[in-house]
Amino acid sequence: MRRSSLISTSRQAAKVIQTRYGPRAWVSDAVLGVVGSLLLGLWTVVLLPSVWAILPGLGLAGSLYLVVRALWLGTLVYRLDETGVLTRTAALVADKRVDLSAIRRADLHYLGTLIRGARGKSGLFVLHLSDTSTKLRIGSKVEDFHPLAKAVLEAHIAAGLPISLATFDNAQALELDAGLKTDMISRPL
Repeated sequence: MRRSSLISTSRQAAKVIQTRYGPRAWVSDAVLGVVGSLLLGLWTVVLLPSVWAILPGLGLAGSLYLVVRALWLGTLVYRLDETGVLTRTAALVADKRVDLSAIRRADLHYLGTLIRGARGKSGLFVLHLSDTSTKLRIGSKVEDFHPLAKAVLEAHIAAGLPISLATFDNAQALELDAGLKTDMISRPL
């Protein structure tokens, strides 16, 4: 189910995007975390009188972190409103707002994939953006990542800021039609 909608204004069609991490992004973490917590918790209890209980205890802490992270990702929401302000809201942390009209940085990083040679849309990308006061990072596992990344890159272009070669290449791999051109790259080809 997509959580984006379009709102038309009198001057131009402004896009409102509201998105979050879908269940595919965090359910595997939750399952691994719960199974790992049970198995490593049992192993820790069995070894408890020994110093060796530290090893599965560390694994137990990591598994519990996966469970908590999965629950937290379920509360994370990104919203780009018609005024061009991108807001991240989540449980237990303060809201973050980035005004796209005052954007200073927009970089699209490629983190990789487990499938050899499968780049493009199957890889994991992270969009780093900031304005004068706030930095934000958005993973490509967000449901409406493509429209969100396109809006951010379009705002970056409208501000007249240069892009990195990596951002250009990654936007091409994602097939983002944000109007990027090679003459916008910060260093020559």
